[in-house]
Amino acid sequence: SYLTFQTANLRAKQLEAITCCSWTPGGRRLLTGNFQGEFCLWDGNTYQFELIMSAHDDPFRCMCWSPNNNFLITTSSRGNLKYWSSTIAPIVSIDAHDKCSINEVSFSPSSNKFVTAGDDRGVNVFDFETTNLERNLKGHGWDVKAAQWHPGASLIASGGKDNLVKLWDPRAGEMRGTLYGHKSTVTKVAWSPNGNWLLTGSRDQMIKMYDVRSMKELCSLKGHYKEITCLQWHPFQESVFVSGGMDGTILYWNVGPKGTEDPVCRVNHAHDMAVWDMKWHPSGHCLASASNDKTTKLWVRPR
Repeated sequence: SYLTFQTANLRAKQLEAITCCSWTPGGRRLLTGNFQGEFCLWDGNTYQFELIMSAHDDPFRCMCWSPNNNFLITTSSRGNLKYWSSTIAPIVSIDAHDKCSINEVSFSPSSNKFVTAGDDRGVNVFDFETTNLERNLKGHGWDVKAAQWHPGASLIASGGKDNLVKLWDPRAGEMRGTLYGHKSTVTKVAWSPNGNWLLTGSRDQMIKMYDVRSMKELCSLKGHYKEITCLQWHPFQESVFVSGGMDGTILYWNVGPKGTEDPVCRVNHAHDMAVWDMKWHPSGHCLASASNDKTTKLWVRPR
C-alpha cells in the first residue's frame, strides 16, 4: 500500500516555520528550510537531527534537486537563489528576481536549465552553467506562484495570482496555451511522472487534473476546505498523489481508472497550521511534510 498516513516517531520541532523540505537523492538525509533562512539536516534512517546551517539572509521559499542529482538550488523570499553541491557546499549566489519572493524553482530534464516563478510576474528561464537569464516569459498579469518544467519535454507550466495556468515553450519563448479552470490564485502545479497529466491547486480549494495532450480537464477534485498549499505525485504509483492545505490537512488521492474523485485517505490536523511542502522519499515508503507550525513530520505505512 502507498498510504503513508501513520506519523513516524520524528516530529522535529524548530524555532521557526518550516517552509520547504527535500530528500537528498539517495534518501539518506532529509533537508528542511525555515523562515530564518536556515538549512536543517536529518538522518533519513534514524530520523535524528544532524546539522543546522545558515543558507539565506531571508526566509527560505523552496528547494529543488537537479535530475542528475549533482546540484541543489534554493531560493529566498527576497529574490536570492543559490546553488549547492551534492554535499550541501555553497557554489554560487545570484539575485534572480528583483527583491521579491522566488516561489518555485524547477530544473529541465537535462539539468542544463531551470525555471523560476516570482512575485514580479516573472517566469524566468536560466542557463544553469552560466547563471544567465535566457528567457523572461511574459503573460501572467500578477504574481506567479508556481512553475514546473515538464519531466521529459521542452514545456513549462506556471500558475499565478491572475487565476490562470499557462503553458510555455521555453526554447521559442512562446506561450502554448492557457487553462482557465480556477476561480482564485493558482498556488501549485505538478506534472505527473509520465508527463501526460498536470495537476493544479488553487486558493479556490479545488484541485484540477488536465490531459496536456488534448488540453482537456479530466477531473475536478474537492476535498480541502482551505487553500491548496502543496501537491506531490507518488514516485512509482502513477495515479497517486498527495495534497496539503492551509488548514494543516493532508489528503491522499488515486486518480487512475480504478480511482475516485474523493480522497482515498484524509489526515485531518496532520499539522496545526499550513502544510507548506511535502516530499516522498525516493523509495516511496515515507512522506515528509513541512509546516507553518514549526514541525517536520514523517508519515509511514501503518505496520
